[in-house]
Amino acid sequence: MKWDMALIILNFVIGTALIMYGVSLMSRGLESANVKFIKKLLSKFTGTVFAAFLTGTFLTALVQSSTAVTVITVGLVNSGLIKLHQAVGIIYGANIGTTITAQLMSIKVDKAAYVIVLLGLLFKCISRKKTLKSLGSGLIGLGLMFSGFNILDLSVSCIKESVTLHEIFQRYGQNCLVGIVIGVVSTMLVHSSSATVAITIALFNSNLITFEAALGLMFGDNIGTCITAQMASLKMGVYGKRTAWAHTMYNIIGVLIALVFFVPFVKMVQGITYYIGGDKSKLVANAHTIFNIFSAILFLPITKYYVKFIEWLVPDKN
Repeated sequence: MKWDMALIILNFVIGTALIMYGVSLMSRGLESANVKFIKKLLSKFTGTVFAAFLTGTFLTALVQSSTAVTVITVGLVNSGLIKLHQAVGIIYGANIGTTITAQLMSIKVDKAAYVIVLLGLLFKCISRKKTLKSLGSGLIGLGLMFSGFNILDLSVSCIKESVTLHEIFQRYGQNCLVGIVIGVVSTMLVHSSSATVAITIALFNSNLITFEAALGLMFGDNIGTCITAQMASLKMGVYGKRTAWAHTMYNIIGVLIALVFFVPFVKMVQGITYYIGGDKSKLVANAHTIFNIFSAILFLPITKYYVKFIEWLVPDKN
């Protein structure tokens, strides 16, 4: 019994670690392959809030790291290359772009993970170009992420066979508000919302937590991921701090609105998922995407007022 428990925990830790490392390697590789391109687009194609929104969505979907795009944005605002309203538009888009990672992890890939890692290794070993080598690192990270999710999924499935662990999840895995707190804390600790969303998908697909609790974890993940931008802004001026707080408050307000309309939101996610032919395994990933799309739709028309709110919240003391 003790050996079974230790094996479950070991698989859980290894799976989570592989996802975290895979996501980090993937985003660093893709970011390195496109870093000049990212900065150029963020500097030149963010003239209006809507253009900034589209650019943020595209770039984050490209590098699969809203943290990287947000931190670069904080730096650009701090250096005066772009304005706060442009940065806010980028943040709207970055939140949507990063949901592709969750969509990828909701797809069963199994052995394809090893093929992706092998392809990445070939790029790394054969290519002489730095861009292709970085792309290889990104592919290796993607493959490791899938491998980690497979191990994590196996571990979570085994939890159902443990009476003690199953009872714990049945007792504490049903509450949305508890899920939010756990999501915030865990994402702040691991600095990877993708890893915590992956755990959420695995737990929900194994029926260890309810959809309501899974949504709570997802909401918490969105808030917890803001810690990196906050840390990056600590030594920056007022403009950098305003950008970091724009990111944080955007996610907090979005979660509060979703909680107010929680029941309609749940029904909408379920309706859209089943309408497009998805099954239960796609619910959490779709909720992640739909939540961030609707947050952007709500905020885009009122960006001018939201920027004024952030300027009031983080005043210029000079």
